Amino acid sequence: MELTMIMSSPEPIKDQQPQHYGVWGHETIALTITWALYLIGLHPDVQAKLYEETERVFGKDRNRYVTERDLNDLKYLDCVLKLVQHLQSMGFYLELVSSILGGYTLPKDSHFHILIEFLHKDKDVFPDPDRFLPENSIKIPECAYMPFSVGPRNCIGVFF
Repeated sequence: MELTMIMSSPEPIKDQQPQHYGVWGHETIALTITWALYLIGLHPDVQAKLYEETERVFGKDRNRYVTERDLNDLKYLDCVLKLVQHLQSMGFYLELVSSILGGYTLPKDSHFHILIEFLHKDKDVFPDPDRFLPENSIKIPECAYMPFSVGPRNCIGVFF
C-alpha cells in the first residue's frame, strides 16, 4: 500500500523516503539470487560454463579481490543474470502524463500496471522465451527487456 502511494504521488521523493530503497532493493536482490541459483541448478550445462568462466577469470588465486575488470570479463554470468531477470520479472507500476498507447488515449494522471513477464515472453522478439538459454541474452532489442522499469522512478538497481 505504501509503495503504491509513493509511486503514484506527483510529489518528488522526499529525504526520508530513500530508506525504503534498502528494503525494496533487498527483496529484489534476494529473489533474483534465489531464482538464479534455482535455474542454474536445473541446468548443469549452464553451471559448467559458469564454472569454466570463473576459473578463466580468477584462476587459482582465490584470495584476491574481485575487480571491475573481472566483472566485465564475466560475460556469460552477465547473460545468465539477464536471463534470470528476463524469465522472473518483478513487474512495476507506471505513472503517465498524457499519452496514446496502442490507439487508446490515457488521460493525465492515469495509472496502470505493465506485466513485464508478458513483454519478456513475446514470441515475436524471443522465439523460445521459456527456455533457459543464457546466450539469447546477448542481443536483446531495445525496449524488449526492462526488469528495472523505465522512467524517472525506475529501480536504482539498474545502475549496479
